[in-house]
Amino acid sequence: MTVHPTDPALPLSYPFDPGPLGTAPPVLEWARKHAPVCPVQLPSGAQVWMVTRKKYIAQVLTDTRFSRDLLDPGAPRFVGEDFTSMAGGIFNLDPPDHTRVRHVIARFYNPAGVERYRPLVEQHARLLLDEMSDGLNPTDLIPAYTAPLPLRVSSDILQVPAELREANHSHFATQTSLQATPEDVAAATAVIRNFTAEVIDSKRRHGGDDGPIGALIEAQKDGVISEDELQGTTAYLFVTGSEPLVSPLGTGVITMLVHQRQLSQVLATPQLWPKAVEEILRYHHNGVLGLPRVATEDVTLHGVTIRKGEGVCTPMLGATMDPAHYPNPSAFNIMRRTDATATFGAGPHFCLGASLTRMFLQTAYQALFTRFPTLFLAISPHEIPWAVDPHFTKPAALPVAW
Repeated sequence: MTVHPTDPALPLSYPFDPGPLGTAPPVLEWARKHAPVCPVQLPSGAQVWMVTRKKYIAQVLTDTRFSRDLLDPGAPRFVGEDFTSMAGGIFNLDPPDHTRVRHVIARFYNPAGVERYRPLVEQHARLLLDEMSDGLNPTDLIPAYTAPLPLRVSSDILQVPAELREANHSHFATQTSLQATPEDVAAATAVIRNFTAEVIDSKRRHGGDDGPIGALIEAQKDGVISEDELQGTTAYLFVTGSEPLVSPLGTGVITMLVHQRQLSQVLATPQLWPKAVEEILRYHHNGVLGLPRVATEDVTLHGVTIRKGEGVCTPMLGATMDPAHYPNPSAFNIMRRTDATATFGAGPHFCLGASLTRMFLQTAYQALFTRFPTLFLAISPHEIPWAVDPHFTKPAALPVAW
């Protein structure tokens, strides 16, 4: 591989600077062209390989020689002992264990299962938009809508009071932070582990939970899953239940407001909301690099040998911005014939929450723009501040008016 004087130094240093308005980091395009299998150094100092072409990403995600078991102390960590260090979570399991645990809760997250939650999203959206209508104009959409809505919906799905989740929000944020110290990340993970155990213990004592956590508890009682798998997968549901939805909700609003012609199309024809959501999910991905996998033997990709024990990351933006599969990928176009499936991965770990994410965003966007059809950015889009911790790409503030 020839590195030109204007090329970035290798290994690349993560996190990457985002593109304009929360779009894909430009370095991903450089890597796709010049170094499709590229060394990247994480904040922890660990080095991993980053794959940025769709065909190689799909290979890594479906090849059994790449494992998601990150429990080994030598496995790569972004900062320190984060949620990937918790035993039993389905993000850390390979088939057949992953298949067995996932089956316990799959019915809550498949396309038919998530429809039972649509009224929850509509109800919480309506209440928040009522408060927003009665409040200040302009307002910051983050605390008014995009942050509380996912938390309230997720809390109802998991049947845990939102206030209890909110009380531990700082620990969840630290656990996934790219700027925290390893000590702070490990401490936050310990708090979340204890919080999860307390929730499970309470549900065991009081019963009556017919949601995902209740199903996991029953499965452990019946010997289908282990105690570690109960605890680790419940923690996974807490980690992934709300914060990953805050990002596309905020970035999607900005993108639609910037592309007024396409927003007008959707407002005139609400049946286009699913297509708009697909394009938003293709155009943005809330986690840039993606969780690493570990090679269980030497594997060669694009002429690069990935040694046994080395980590590999597959940024989904590498797939959804690959011009070999998406014509003119940097253009936002809700009328594309392609969908956003690639953003949710492939293989056994295809995102459990894909259907929920689609339903949630369709409902949340439609509620917002139907209630406030004249919504507009209260500042220039280029003045919007972006979160300094880019594990999840999202605006730090989103001033809007109507």
